[in-house]
Amino acid sequence: MSSKSSDVYDYYYENYLLLYNLYGKGRPRVSREEFQKLDEELMLIVVRSEGSEVDKAEITRVKDIEYLLMDDVAEALLDRPATTRQARNPA
Repeated sequence: MSSKSSDVYDYYYENYLLLYNLYGKGRPRVSREEFQKLDEELMLIVVRSEGSEVDKAEITRVKDIEYLLMDDVAEALLDRPATTRQARNPA
């Protein structure tokens, strides 16, 4: 693994830890190494599925990995409108 790849995973793992500490109650916490392995597995499934059907087992695995990596929480937060901030600082 290159240093650059390690730095990227360190950044994403730090973000994962922030989300986990805020919203991860009841979820298992993964180590830095587990985080990278799960993310790499997720990317392999995504790449493999491009242009082809994804079977039920792969869909289930993707959902499991996204749950462990807090991706569902991160996506929900990104989709949330910033109404409070906009109300204080109207454009």
